[in-house]
Amino acid sequence: MRQFKLSRRSMASAVAIALVTVVAGASAAHARDFFSSFFGGIMNDNAHPSPPPSMPFVSPFGDAQPSPGRRVNIYGGSYGSTSYCVRTCDGRYFPVAASEGQTKAEACKSFCPASETKIFYGGSIDHASSETGKSYSDLPNAFRYRKELIAGCTCNGKDPAGLASVKIEDDPTLRKGDIVAGADGLMIAGSSRRSAALNFTPAPKSVRAKFERLPVVAAQ
Repeated sequence: MRQFKLSRRSMASAVAIALVTVVAGASAAHARDFFSSFFGGIMNDNAHPSPPPSMPFVSPFGDAQPSPGRRVNIYGGSYGSTSYCVRTCDGRYFPVAASEGQTKAEACKSFCPASETKIFYGGSIDHASSETGKSYSDLPNAFRYRKELIAGCTCNGKDPAGLASVKIEDDPTLRKGDIVAGADGLMIAGSSRRSAALNFTPAPKSVRAKFERLPVVAAQ
């Protein structure tokens, strides 16, 4: 009987140790996930590497490779669809949206007035098509910018990579609540009570505190 009691005691101890190990492991994993998220991936776990985050949209000039699948369009379009402004002389593109008093085509042209542009719609640029049904991939210069620089193919009239300078008040991508950095510091875009036009008010101290450590690079 004594031997049986000792066996039960040993089993109880083993179970307790196992539970402590599981809880400790879960706590460590939780702490690791928390700090990894908090510090933006500075704490890298080689044993359990986190997959790279999938971007919901391509880079401003289409240099990133879009991942296949349905994505949410943060520019106000339907689920899984993005509007692309395409520079037809070399196929460069970037997401674009309509705004108050400006269509998508007009917004596209305001960013790239020095070259011909067209609007294409799709979950990714590879499968995007125009309103007439023509596919981006069927354009004579589709993805040509990846292979060569085309003389005279520019948006701002100066270089092939830059967009035309647009005043912050005329930026068609701005929405109420957006934070912008100006000569007077951080400002928050808001709607006027009398019209739908955006106005700007200084950001409160609590908002400024969140961004005071972020590096700011002035536009050239």
